[in-house]
Amino acid sequence: MPDFSETHTTLHDFSDIETNELNTLVNTLKNTFRDKFTSINDKYSRSKNDLDSIRRKINAAEKDTEDEYIAKLRADKERLDHRVISIGNDIDDLREKIGSFKAEMKTLKQRQEDLRKKIDDSRRYSEKDSITQRQIENLKHFIKEFKDATKKKLEENILNELNGLMHKKGFIKKVVVDINQAGDDVDINLFNARNEKIDKGSLSMGERQMYASALLKALVDESDISFPVFIDSPMQKFDKDHAENVIKEFYPNVSEQVVLFPLIHKELTESEFELLKPNISKAYIIHNISTDASTFEEATPENLIKKYNELYNAN
Repeated sequence: MPDFSETHTTLHDFSDIETNELNTLVNTLKNTFRDKFTSINDKYSRSKNDLDSIRRKINAAEKDTEDEYIAKLRADKERLDHRVISIGNDIDDLREKIGSFKAEMKTLKQRQEDLRKKIDDSRRYSEKDSITQRQIENLKHFIKEFKDATKKKLEENILNELNGLMHKKGFIKKVVVDINQAGDDVDINLFNARNEKIDKGSLSMGERQMYASALLKALVDESDISFPVFIDSPMQKFDKDHAENVIKEFYPNVSEQVVLFPLIHKELTESEFELLKPNISKAYIIHNISTDASTFEEATPENLIKKYNELYNAN
């Protein structure tokens, strides 16, 4: 241990162990620092070389920017970049459409399944449908035949009634009834012995009344329904011969119940009433009490004319 002067002051009084540890730490720091410094220096050198290389490449690239080929490549790259973006957008749109189509396809498959079930049901009922169609055709055929038969019968009935009522025997030789397909409109044509169509407007008032009476009688017979017939002013337009035919042939047969509203002595003479009387069940006189009131006066058929004359002083 070296000698120290008396004025020497000891700052650190380490033990041998502490001294050894300190020496070891110092040696370690010296050796480790050297190694790390060397390593860092090597990395610095390499980095510097790499930086120089990159700078040279940048300088070269900056020089190449003025080259036409490089400019073209850059323009192509930009165009392709835009195309990539556009294609990407198209892909997104197509994906949305695919999703929509898948949903629609699912709906259509469900509809297809429903239609398939309906088709299967229709096949099961096809035989019944075929039978129904045949029955419909049979019904149409029956309706056509029924209309034809009804038309023919109506023509015969009108002709018979006209010949029975008119005093001009043989004046009307044929009656043709035209019924449209829908059955809504009926046109009745009269023909003479020369097969010429008779203009109904040329008929006299009495003949028109005969025609209307014959038509009414034919329709009542064809309807096969027993309903009452009401006739106002029954004898107004008839001459003597027509009136007698109507009284004897028409009124007793047109229906089971016929109600006439004649004016005594004007539309129904006493002689005509005598012809009609055997077929009269009940008789009434509408008695005008005043301009505002009337009453029904019942009378027997035998006493009707007499009672009318008494009420209205018609003698």
